[in-house]
Amino acid sequence: MMSGDLELLARDAVAWMKARSSETQAELYLSAGEERAVTRRDGERDGIEAAESAGAGVRVVRDGRVGFAAAGGADLGAIKDLYARAVEQLPHAEPDPRRILPGPQAPAGDDALASTLWDETLFAASWEKVEGRLKTAEAAAKAQPRVAKILRVEYAESRGTVIVAGTSGLFASERGGSASVSLAVAAEDGAEVQLGEAYRAERRVSALDFAAAGREAGLRASSLLGARRAKAGKRSVLFEPWVGVEFLELLAELLSADEVQGGRSLLAGKLGQSVASPLVTLRDDPRRPGGLGSSRFDDEGVPTRDKAVISAGVLREYFHDTFTAAREGLVSNGCAYRGSYESLPGPGASNLFLAPGKMTREALIADTRSGLLVAEVLGMHMVDPVSGAFSVGVSGLSIEKGRVAGPVKGAMISGSLLDLLSRVDGVASDLTFSGSLGAPTFRISSLDIA
Repeated sequence: MMSGDLELLARDAVAWMKARSSETQAELYLSAGEERAVTRRDGERDGIEAAESAGAGVRVVRDGRVGFAAAGGADLGAIKDLYARAVEQLPHAEPDPRRILPGPQAPAGDDALASTLWDETLFAASWEKVEGRLKTAEAAAKAQPRVAKILRVEYAESRGTVIVAGTSGLFASERGGSASVSLAVAAEDGAEVQLGEAYRAERRVSALDFAAAGREAGLRASSLLGARRAKAGKRSVLFEPWVGVEFLELLAELLSADEVQGGRSLLAGKLGQSVASPLVTLRDDPRRPGGLGSSRFDDEGVPTRDKAVISAGVLREYFHDTFTAAREGLVSNGCAYRGSYESLPGPGASNLFLAPGKMTREALIADTRSGLLVAEVLGMHMVDPVSGAFSVGVSGLSIEKGRVAGPVKGAMISGSLLDLLSRVDGVASDLTFSGSLGAPTFRISSLDIA
């Protein structure tokens, strides 16, 4: 369905819902899109997938009670049915006067941002041309030392339109797309095998560096061959950017006002307090040109804005949607997001990243007397969100006297998340995004290594 047709449908549906009741607020979330992907295994095409999707979600609020219904497809008859199903739920819902829908919003503006989210060349290339690009990634991976096999390489692209409209007069429409490449490779040294993966995604196909993705996957695999046990004790620990984003993924959840208000976050009650080293500034920028998480408005239609949730180590704000903000007498800071049209919105991150420092990655390594450069971490999902305690397995490269001394594996690092953040004593300039999360190489002054 074309975006223009979707906008007409949304306006007709909202007008119909508004005419049903002056006491019931209603919100319509519409999405329509398409995606396709091709996979190669062992140097041959393994499969092609293509799909189109459309769906609608209707949320209604009356006297602090909320009803919600969603279904695939997008036509006026289906939306009317969703509205009726949502209204039927109202008598059975628990009332809460803070359950409200956002009112009319100022125009989101920033047409320059909108132009960076849409690429007319998506879906234009033939599969043969796409596979030619994938072969470039494969060749770059095989050029790395001792890479023996390309297990899988995949290209995927998607594009679509989202509309949020309400009986309050709110109306927001946006379209976007993205393309990605991912690889899994194996490096061998005698009987030893190490696996390496890489993933890159961009809003524009022309910005997707297939060769760089191949090199990255190959180096991740080959650099760990011949790894030995790490030296135990307290040492400096550096994190590669792709490992750093795993910590940011955890922090994004802890910064959600829903988690904070539910007592499920160690950051609860710490607004205005120092929670990290002064070298740590954590920004969430939904206005970042071409960002995978960029948008002019959130999934409630509220305009988005750039914000430093942690500034020079001090916690400044949480991610809020309309409901969590109302709980605290605030207004939403434009952080409402949905997994799809089938889910209600909740507060979350857009383009969350650790702000880069001024020193190069090479200088940061040279400045490390004895440390471990972590290239892989296992068990991040086991971190306790309330205490922040963690004990995770890692592998990477040993650093001795400012030089990379060789690969290590089978190590464990442990501590607490807030303690880790407070010990950041070096941040490099090599900010790298993995999807919508980004981090540079950064160093912790000391952690327990076992």
